[in-house]
Amino acid sequence: MPSPYPFSELQRSDDVATPEGKQLFSRLTKQGRLRQLQLLVALQQCGSVLQAAVHLNMSQSAATQALAELERVLDMKLFERHARGMRPTVAGQTLIDAAHGMLAGLQEVSESLASIRRGAAAALRMGSIPAAAMSILSQLLPRFYEAHPQVHVDVHEDASTPLLSQLMASRLDVVFCRQPQMLPAAFAFEPLLLDAAVVIADVEHALVGRRDVALQSLRGARWVLPSFGIAVRSIVENEILPVLEDASWFPASTVSLPVLEGLLTQPGAVSLVPRSILPGLRTQGRVRVLDVRIAGGLPPLGAVYRIDRAPSLLQEMLRLWQRLKLDHAAPVPAA
Repeated sequence: MPSPYPFSELQRSDDVATPEGKQLFSRLTKQGRLRQLQLLVALQQCGSVLQAAVHLNMSQSAATQALAELERVLDMKLFERHARGMRPTVAGQTLIDAAHGMLAGLQEVSESLASIRRGAAAALRMGSIPAAAMSILSQLLPRFYEAHPQVHVDVHEDASTPLLSQLMASRLDVVFCRQPQMLPAAFAFEPLLLDAAVVIADVEHALVGRRDVALQSLRGARWVLPSFGIAVRSIVENEILPVLEDASWFPASTVSLPVLEGLLTQPGAVSLVPRSILPGLRTQGRVRVLDVRIAGGLPPLGAVYRIDRAPSLLQEMLRLWQRLKLDHAAPVPAA
């Protein structure tokens, strides 16, 4: 998986770098500057040297000179002028993409360093999918902080694919997500919580409170579909909708809980969600679980980390979860 830090990646992988790639890497490390990378990103966003210079608190001449120097170092044109300003060349866009990752990484490190300077004893960089954040981290972090009040924890919430990419690029220490189908040998998945798919509806839905509701009873229901790429979406598409031939759905898909709760107030609306997210739906008090048996299962939630680089604090956090035997996400109460 490609690293967002391509310059350092080349330094660690000289055996696969081309001679020309090594040469460009050497020029960038010896003559390139972070300020030039900031300028590339600003030029793309602003479309002109003047506006980019203002954005970075530089003079226009200094910005022009910095761009020219970088183009000279690489012996490549990075921007071309057009009627409305400037746009990146293919080479420029390639370098800008790398610059975004490098600058974002430096911003994250800066936040951790700032916390350490303010007194934090250490820092943990964690990624989490929404289901794991609501069912695992919401319970685990308060208990962890009782023992480690001076640890700075930085939590990024996203889908599992981009988070795992960041983990493999060493930008995160751990990702809390569903068990991946495959992992490189250097990484481990530790299961923490079993999960299941449940059908939910508004408290006023006609099937709320009924027992052993057959899936066919949801004919005519209007579904709020989960977003593409998450586990419950495939259950809806492969196991539910083929059985309910007259089912319909909203022309939207979402993992946003406020949006989901709002759509469920529409007549006949239902949705399939992981049981683990139900604690996040309790604030409005209107969502109920329908007693519908769903055949498709969900992979367990847990932690993915690099075996040889797992911080001791992370290992302690995982042991804390197992020791406390924190509760499985409880169902929303029936009407």
